[in-house]
Amino acid sequence: MANFIPFLFFLSALMLVGASSSSMEISPVGYWNKLLPKTPIPKTLDAFLPTGIDSLFKRKYIGILHANGSSWNQYNLEITLDQLKENDENNFYFLEENLKPGSKTKKLDFVKKVQGTSSWPTLLPRREAQGFHFSSSKLADILKRFAMDPNSADASVVKQTLEDCEKEANKGETRCCATSLESMVDFAVSQLKTNDLQLLTYSFVNKAEREPKSRVYTVQPGVVELPSSQAVVCHIQSYPYAVFHCHTPVKTKSYIVPLVAEEDGSRMSGGAVCHTDTSSWSPNHASMLVLGIKPGTPVCHFLPHGHFVFVPNSAS
Repeated sequence: MANFIPFLFFLSALMLVGASSSSMEISPVGYWNKLLPKTPIPKTLDAFLPTGIDSLFKRKYIGILHANGSSWNQYNLEITLDQLKENDENNFYFLEENLKPGSKTKKLDFVKKVQGTSSWPTLLPRREAQGFHFSSSKLADILKRFAMDPNSADASVVKQTLEDCEKEANKGETRCCATSLESMVDFAVSQLKTNDLQLLTYSFVNKAEREPKSRVYTVQPGVVELPSSQAVVCHIQSYPYAVFHCHTPVKTKSYIVPLVAEEDGSRMSGGAVCHTDTSSWSPNHASMLVLGIKPGTPVCHFLPHGHFVFVPNSAS
């Protein structure tokens, strides 16, 4: 109860920030800093933020959308062995025992760009994002707004993203599709009931990563398990502007893992999440096929570009 009372005061402050933002415009970064003063925005998330260009259609609009192939937030999604080979993100799955120093990863490309584009989509300011329909019932209007052929592959991907965002949450979870930095922050804070958060991602320690490249990494001593079993995990979706599917997985462990690349000695810090109860997952889920395991076995994964985890800094 003692910990909950300060959070009630924080929620009141959050409401005041939201109310004042309507009359006194607060930038997305300003909103983040007010609600999460102890959590700096990492470069990997900053890469999705606007660059000051006014027109959406002059932003980093993705002309060639990628299929929503990630199964990280869809535990009942079944795939075939052929589909398994088509998605390099499946290499990011690993077993909890592979967190031991000396363990080697598969070939991982943490910063892989979207095929056919030079950049990722832009995470719009909330007021701008609210100016666009975001519902499968408005699909025709959305496609027209972005000048997409209703019969095109891009239109199919947009339709799939909208439908995925409207599905029921996994059992025991809460979810949302965040179309702005502000809505992402609101969801994380409201679900974790604190603003003392750490944002897990990846970062290169001794070298700037300029070109996407697959590397095999070795786990180093110094793996850190964060004290909280709660988390909000956000995954980038395929859409003309940045949309993140955020959810609250149950029974998780979060880690910061020091890694060194075998090929060139690149050092990096990688965020990782382990799902300790997979008993309800499909036996044909990508993780089960990749790791050769059955439901019930803990499943872990690293966080490539466009995937983030909010974790409280204290036990919960």
